[in-house]
Amino acid sequence: MRSFVSAIAVIFALLLTGIAVPMAWTDANIVREDGFVALTSSIGKDQAFQARLAATAVASLESKINLPAPVEQLGASFLKDAAAAMTTWPEYPQAWNETVGRSHQLNFPGNGSSWNPTAGTSLVLDVGPLVKIAADRLHAATGLPIATPDSTLINIGGPAQRQQVDAIAAYAPMWWIAGLGAVLLFALGLLFAKRRGVVLLFAGLGLAAVAALWQMATTVLKGAGDAGLGGTGTGGLFARELLAASVDNFTGWITNAWIAAGVLALLGLFVVIFSRKAGPSLRANAAGSMEG
Repeated sequence: MRSFVSAIAVIFALLLTGIAVPMAWTDANIVREDGFVALTSSIGKDQAFQARLAATAVASLESKINLPAPVEQLGASFLKDAAAAMTTWPEYPQAWNETVGRSHQLNFPGNGSSWNPTAGTSLVLDVGPLVKIAADRLHAATGLPIATPDSTLINIGGPAQRQQVDAIAAYAPMWWIAGLGAVLLFALGLLFAKRRGVVLLFAGLGLAAVAALWQMATTVLKGAGDAGLGGTGTGGLFARELLAASVDNFTGWITNAWIAAGVLALLGLFVVIFSRKAGPSLRANAAGSMEG
């Protein structure tokens, strides 16, 4: 009976681990703004995407301004050059970080940030900071005041994706409940085990199986492309880049799980071997004591 309870406890501990770790990763890298900004830093270095984003920001600015005739040609020439050169401007990295931060606040408004009603039913990317640096440069080139809106939103997902993000924001921070349950069940499994080495070995092999499942899931997810996200061309490209960055980042967590699985399995193997070697000696000593 003890062995059965131990096995069930370890199995459920592994199942909870399989849930808790992805939830913890999501909370740290998607729900939390600092983690999201760090995750998207790799996207900020992708030249193809950034060039596309810069062109979108410039096009948005161009559609919102009406320059006087004397500077119209100068302005058009500047905007054309800006679309190609914006990513090389020294203020661009900071504007990209602001873009990511604002977008996170709009899509995850539970962080105490202001809520934009236009973003309430969809997922958006706010490129307002990029539009602003283009406007500031245009102002410096023409000497004319250039008014820009506070936000310039690009749709990256519809109501269905909005609901998914709301669910993620609500449940991912609860990862610690599943994590605590996994720890307690594993401790219970060890407590009831007749042969703790076998339990450790089993836990290590089970964790390796869980890591393999995570690996398979990330491979399928990455192959799914943007998974239906992206209301615009630029929005869809951002969604695909974010998905790829997420898979690459979570791969590091999977590697750590493989390492932990190997440690548990080796520890269990050593305990099993030591117990088998120590068993005959203990029995011999016990027999000698009885004869004495």
